[in-house]
Amino acid sequence: MKSTAINFVTETKLPTDDDLGDLLDKLRGASDKSVLRVQKDETPSAQVNAGSLTSFTERLSGQNKSDVQNSTLFAQLAADKAIDRFGRPMDWYKKYTEVLGTIGWNQPAFAFDTYKSGGTTVKIDEAVLGILAAIATGAEVAMVAETMKALGTLADDSKQMLIWDAKSNSGNSGNFQIFPVDALPNGDVVMILDGMQFNASHHESRFLWWTWQSDSIQIQRAANKFVLNEDVYGQVRNLIIDKLGDRAKQLVADIDI
Repeated sequence: MKSTAINFVTETKLPTDDDLGDLLDKLRGASDKSVLRVQKDETPSAQVNAGSLTSFTERLSGQNKSDVQNSTLFAQLAADKAIDRFGRPMDWYKKYTEVLGTIGWNQPAFAFDTYKSGGTTVKIDEAVLGILAAIATGAEVAMVAETMKALGTLADDSKQMLIWDAKSNSGNSGNFQIFPVDALPNGDVVMILDGMQFNASHHESRFLWWTWQSDSIQIQRAANKFVLNEDVYGQVRNLIIDKLGDRAKQLVADIDI
């Protein structure tokens, strides 16, 4: 008898080339067409993964990193296919975390609340670091800061920025995830998922580093730790790779940190 996870992955629909047509066209003209590198053992690294930014500590193996990369990309694409990412963000997050839970990530409470900067202005990159500081280590927060800074130095027509801009924001709204990933002493892979959604008074493609007036943007956020159940994910690892096809090469790009 097939497991629940196997049946779920088999039946889940992902976006087609037609669904991704505009983005795939833009990526063909990217100034940086860097190939996604093979994930190395025990080396810090980072990537744009569709609408997510992922930072990996040196305690992870290459297999750990690949599992996080593919599982979170699969969850994003499954949610994208089912629900309008920007029009119905809370429903999208419900689907996204449901997919993660079904393929092996534990499902902690993931309740959104309103983020308030406490000042007259707000920078989303600084908000991210403040949110993560409550549940991440100092080293993990520093690694995320380095990842966001490195992404911000890249050109608008780089592969990394084209993917990020297309999948993290649309018009005056945004929906993105930022997480550091580490390995616990027992070998378990843990990621701190910071999910954010915003509605603003105007569009800024580099919204992450823009200084917003506090009354011009409304931010919803949720954050929690997710631990990967290897016994469950091991059942669907290869099936997810097959299901993704070329999507990892198309929608994931390394960031040098």
